[in-house]
Amino acid sequence: MDENIALIGNPNCGKSTLFNHLTGLRQKVSNLPGTTVEKKYGSWKTEKQTYFLQDLPGIYSLYSEAEDEKVVVKALLANNEEVPKKILFILDASNLRRNLLLFTQVAELKIPMVVLLTMNDTALKKNLEVSTAALENILGVPVVTINPRKGDGMEKIVPALNNARVAAVQIMGNTHERLVAYIQTGKRDGIAAETLSRYAHIEKMIAECVIQKTNGNRAWRNRLDYWLTHRIFGYLIFAFIMLSIFQGVFTLAEYPMNWIEQAFAALSDLTASALPAGQFTSLLTDGLIPGIAGVVVFVPQIAILFLFIGLLEDSGYMVRASFITDRVMRRIGLNGRSVIPLISGFACAIPSIMATRSIKHKGERLATMFVIPLMSCSARLPVYTLLVSLAVPETNGIGPFSLRSLIMTLAYFAGIIAAMGFSLMFKRRNRNSEPSEFILEMPTYQVPRIQTVLLQMSQKCLSFINSAGKVIVIISLILWWLSSHGPGNAMDSAEAEVNKTVAKNLAITSRQHSIALAEAKLEASYAGHLGKFIEPAIKPLGYDWKTGIAIISSFAAREVFVGTMATLFRGDSENPETIREVMSQTRNKTTGKPLYGLPYALSLMIFYAFALQCMSTIAIMKRETGSWKWPIIQFTAFLALAWVSAWVVNTLSLALL
Repeated sequence: MDENIALIGNPNCGKSTLFNHLTGLRQKVSNLPGTTVEKKYGSWKTEKQTYFLQDLPGIYSLYSEAEDEKVVVKALLANNEEVPKKILFILDASNLRRNLLLFTQVAELKIPMVVLLTMNDTALKKNLEVSTAALENILGVPVVTINPRKGDGMEKIVPALNNARVAAVQIMGNTHERLVAYIQTGKRDGIAAETLSRYAHIEKMIAECVIQKTNGNRAWRNRLDYWLTHRIFGYLIFAFIMLSIFQGVFTLAEYPMNWIEQAFAALSDLTASALPAGQFTSLLTDGLIPGIAGVVVFVPQIAILFLFIGLLEDSGYMVRASFITDRVMRRIGLNGRSVIPLISGFACAIPSIMATRSIKHKGERLATMFVIPLMSCSARLPVYTLLVSLAVPETNGIGPFSLRSLIMTLAYFAGIIAAMGFSLMFKRRNRNSEPSEFILEMPTYQVPRIQTVLLQMSQKCLSFINSAGKVIVIISLILWWLSSHGPGNAMDSAEAEVNKTVAKNLAITSRQHSIALAEAKLEASYAGHLGKFIEPAIKPLGYDWKTGIAIISSFAAREVFVGTMATLFRGDSENPETIREVMSQTRNKTTGKPLYGLPYALSLMIFYAFALQCMSTIAIMKRETGSWKWPIIQFTAFLALAWVSAWVVNTLSLALL
């Protein structure tokens, strides 16, 4: 039977990187504390044996009220086959004082251990030198120096495991009994005194194994921290970085997006000319190909966005961003622990909602879960990009930042502002409760690991293609059928009416005839009838019935909007065009102005910034809250906010522009 080994350590000590290296599993690894929320399992195969590894969440102490940290305690106290036979304890050499607190607690559970000493390069940068031999003598267990990022020292782990021993450090001695009592009753009596006693022993241990070298003037890292976490300049730097990211997303992705659009347009043209006219050809050229194009065309922007985010995470900056935003979070009733799930919400709301388990206070956790969907996740990026590139001119904005980048950034900040508003409502609801404490470790700056960043970027892109792509393609095929068929002889009547009009006006070109025919048949189709049915509800927002179809379909997933529009606004088979070209040429029949102009784009962007159009997010909210009450309130409140905000933006835009 495989030997059960648990990986335990503080957050951000390299534990998940080690787990990734040993098992080969592709788990998220970042420079943010609290990345691992649930237990992860994996098999580690060596030449002579296979080990069953548990990657437990990073924690600071066994006495915790946070849901994610309780996972560790329950795993260590389990009375079943999952209880670890041995422990690989990852110890951060650059911060032994904090790490040894957890070690002394785990040691008293009397499970054989091996200490893996990481971050030695970081310790040297802090002018700290750790004596491995002295540390091993003090702890009474094998100590191995490794570097999980580079794979150094991995060959030493198995021999050390064979010599794993119960640690000699036994400060309190009855930790197991007190932990069981704490889990059962939740009483924290005596924990503070116990922690002080442990730190007194830890100071003596550090004095015997750590050498503090002479430190000169304040290091450049401290100076950099001063500016990045400054009460004023910290926010300005953060805003500048966000603007730069979106500027890069637009600028760098423009060429590959154009190439992808042209390639799919050519593919549609080639398919139409190579196959005989009929339902199957129409299915390919008007349904499947536009649907796939609507997915793939935005992959370059998603890749570039997550490339930048990965670089910021791995460099250590994102934790600084969490630190400065903590000041704002507390003013609106959230805890600093809310910052990391909220920042993660820019990628995807689902894992971010699950990450709120690290928040101890139930009211703060509920408030954080409630507002996370207002963070503009990656699913909104294709929608924003389509609308901005469609209606916003390529003109200068402020300095080096284009108007498109500014509007995109404002869309993201709109969600943040709305989240702050709802958080204040929760604060008033829980006005008698105090925010819980927030401990955040500032990791040292490091050169981003390009391999890890690229791996995360590729995972995000593949996740977008696999999850969103399937939904988009399926809905595109359904929409093709709905837009290609109609009740009774409605489609034939629409075609006859267009031909009759063309016969009276000989000045109409064949291309104009083709476009008019496609428009009339779409309006007469099942999709057209559905759009016309909901048009009264969305017309005050500046939307037509085609947009209504896209909004309904995108309640399955926001990014479906793009695939839907690609299917509805396909160019004719003789002159295949991109979705943006077709939409930009569409005119208001009454005014003659572009139907999908700037007011339309701004209104729809604000609608998508607020509306909760993600069934998966609703499902995870139900699971995490244990009731349909909050998902229903959340969906209703966000939809109402989206409608009112979109109406205001459209009204003001029409008046001012």
